[in-house]
Amino acid sequence: MNEQKAINDVAYQSSTASNGLAAIGSKTVQVAVKLLPGIALLIFWQWASGRLIKEIYVSKPTAVIARLYELFASGEIYPHLWVTGQELVLGYVIGVAGGVFAGYALGRSPRLARIFEPYVMAFYGIPKIALAPLFIIWFGIGIGSKVALASIMVFFLVFYNVFAGVRSVDRELVNLTLVMGANQRQLTYHVFLPAAAPFVMLGMRLAIPYSVIGVIVGEFTSSIQGLGLFIHEASSTYDPAGVFAGIVILLGFVTIANLIAGAIERRLLRWRTFSGSGPIDA
Repeated sequence: MNEQKAINDVAYQSSTASNGLAAIGSKTVQVAVKLLPGIALLIFWQWASGRLIKEIYVSKPTAVIARLYELFASGEIYPHLWVTGQELVLGYVIGVAGGVFAGYALGRSPRLARIFEPYVMAFYGIPKIALAPLFIIWFGIGIGSKVALASIMVFFLVFYNVFAGVRSVDRELVNLTLVMGANQRQLTYHVFLPAAAPFVMLGMRLAIPYSVIGVIVGEFTSSIQGLGLFIHEASSTYDPAGVFAGIVILLGFVTIANLIAGAIERRLLRWRTFSGSGPIDA
């Protein structure tokens, strides 16, 4: 009997180990498949530069890496990183806070929505890039104008997602909650906010690249420091490696922000259940 139990334990451990190795192998394959197009693009870029197109236009991946090392080793890029980082964080936080507040207020009040929604739509139709010179006149060439531009671009994305999330709450659920004796505060925290949370997170993730666009456009227009100014100066001095180095750093900003937003989303929405594992492969 003991021998049979030992055999079963060994078989179970072997099965568990094989399943673990299979899972690791599957993840490795998935990562490799994701990296393969990027690696192929870099190899083609390295080969084509100087052969199919002049290097002065597109530089080379190796030159971009060397430029990045030079920038960080010399410390030249750190003041630009600090300024752009402040502008991104402030603009994003202000835009998200304003979008959540305004979207929730108008979503809860049909009367306010009827009054203000046409004005919001009209302002939303204005190209935000065209506001950059105006914001520079109002707030100067410091971080204020870039924060304002990034906030405006973030605000509308978050606002419409929150507004749609609040308006999508089932009216029968609201009425049932009121019949059970819930007050407005309980209704907000236990019905509307949980229902709108996926929409809020979607708006927050969509707004990340737009906040970067707002800040960089503002720095292109007029700035003392920042990655936008660095990229603009590199372009003006025919330094394609410097331009691509600045773009790579911006991609790093967006990637880190997306990872943080994804972690927050998984924590806040861990109560959600999904009916399937994802899109159906063809």
